[in-house]
Amino acid sequence: MKKVAVLIVGHGSKSAAAVKDFEGIVECVRAKGEYETVLGAHMELASPSIQESVDALYAEQYREIIVVPYFLYEGNHIRFDIPEILQEIQKKYPDLIFKFARHIGVEPSMADILIRRAKEME
Repeated sequence: MKKVAVLIVGHGSKSAAAVKDFEGIVECVRAKGEYETVLGAHMELASPSIQESVDALYAEQYREIIVVPYFLYEGNHIRFDIPEILQEIQKKYPDLIFKFARHIGVEPSMADILIRRAKEME
């Protein structure tokens, strides 16, 4: 049976609070129990990096990784930077399959969150 992992990729930040928030969302996804293994990685500025997380997954015999970007918009990081990082990693692990999921984008549930945040200020 092929082992499949989910790798949530965030931008990364020098801010400890931002890194902690990102780790929180990774844990929320993990706690849902839909996937056996869910890891987080940062594109830059924080650890673990995408390379470090993929190295760890590969060492655990994962050969398929669903990469889920934790980004709202389809900017250059989604269109170019992360795919380029994955292409470089693919050279190291030619038997590894990456499946690159869509960014968050426009999701109706996001409107509910924004309304809730506004109401918190009333």
